[in-house]
Amino acid sequence: MMTKTTILIADEDKEHLEQVKHLLLEQNYEVFCTADGDQALLILQQNKIDLLITNFQLSLVNGNKLYKLAQAQYQSLPILITTHSTALAEALVASQRGIFGFIAKPVERQYLTEITRNALTSTKRRNNTDWKSGILTCTKEMEKVLDQAHHVAESNINVVIQGAKGCGKKLLAKAIHSVAANDKKPFIYIDCARLDEDQLNEQLLNNLNKDTKATIFLDNINKLAAPLQQSLLTSLQSCQRAIAASPHSDSDLRIICSCKANLEQIMLQGYFDKELFYLLNVITLTIPALRDRVEDIPILARHFLAEHSLKHNRKVRNISPGALHLLAKSTWPNNVKQLGEVVKQVVIESTSPVISEKLIASVIVDDNSAMLSFNQARANFERDYLMKVLQVTEGNVTHAARIAERNRTDFYKLLNKHTLSPTDFKQKIRRSRNTKTEQKLLG
Repeated sequence: MMTKTTILIADEDKEHLEQVKHLLLEQNYEVFCTADGDQALLILQQNKIDLLITNFQLSLVNGNKLYKLAQAQYQSLPILITTHSTALAEALVASQRGIFGFIAKPVERQYLTEITRNALTSTKRRNNTDWKSGILTCTKEMEKVLDQAHHVAESNINVVIQGAKGCGKKLLAKAIHSVAANDKKPFIYIDCARLDEDQLNEQLLNNLNKDTKATIFLDNINKLAAPLQQSLLTSLQSCQRAIAASPHSDSDLRIICSCKANLEQIMLQGYFDKELFYLLNVITLTIPALRDRVEDIPILARHFLAEHSLKHNRKVRNISPGALHLLAKSTWPNNVKQLGEVVKQVVIESTSPVISEKLIASVIVDDNSAMLSFNQARANFERDYLMKVLQVTEGNVTHAARIAERNRTDFYKLLNKHTLSPTDFKQKIRRSRNTKTEQKLLG
């Protein structure tokens, strides 16, 4: 049975709304209708919507325009703007900002049929972005990571994903897997921190051969014991040789590893096998911590609100601006996972359809993981200090270690602990200098 195409109509003009709804139902579309911006956003969050028809004016309680939020949060969703004839020029401009087109009032049946069909068809022809639909972001840093991920996903090269606890490494691994995966290619999750030799053989090594079809996700790869690193290296090399010797091999194998720290630094310090590192680390993707992409917090919070409102049958529709501000000020040592848990708790506890600042404050104070401990506060200070020293020294580790009054080995351990790479600071300084040079040249 084929799933119907689903269209959401959100418009304060109820007569127009009913007219468009009637015409679309005649064409066998499934249709949601609302004259309320917040309700429209909730429908978008809780259903798979294929097309949004709305106007420029429809807003949420917090003042945000619905169509702008939809553009930011659902980048693959086509949007048609309804407008009176006098506003056609404005609607046309909007079409150049990612909106597919416009519908003039009063609606013409034939035009509505054609523009709807064209919008839906055009979207299907675009590069499919469903693979990253579970990863919500509006920051350039995270979009860059996703662009890199999509690029590497088109081949079977091995990937290392780095990032702090709870930032979404497994989610990104699954997204990469989904780009080219089919029903016969499994995603196999293995936590290296909990593996002994028998488990490694049972879960992984016994299944590696020239015909293996799978994405194998090795979580916490840096926790793999040295003898097991050797076993994994030997098996992967053997598998590679078998594939190379068999031109008709049906292998479709990719290894994705995750690490909370900088795996290259761990390897350079002698704690990870060098050959295994270069075999696994064809490309590295680093997910920024949530505190480094604060702009994503409102999007993620609303997503978790919709998810848990539906799951726990709660009629919570929105988060107040004050509550969002408080969420944005928090440090989130456990990142996106922790934010999701906090939003889940306030959804369950809220007696109002709008999450208040007071409720958020009480939950964050009661949440020991959100309320910084002494060790967490010290860790934040360490990270900020290291970043400042690396900026001052332009990524020169010898100079930075001397300023910090640490030997190079200890300093590298600190960098590894906080997932910092001196190279990143060299690049940033170089870009900054280039920008200043360009500005001088431009006068």
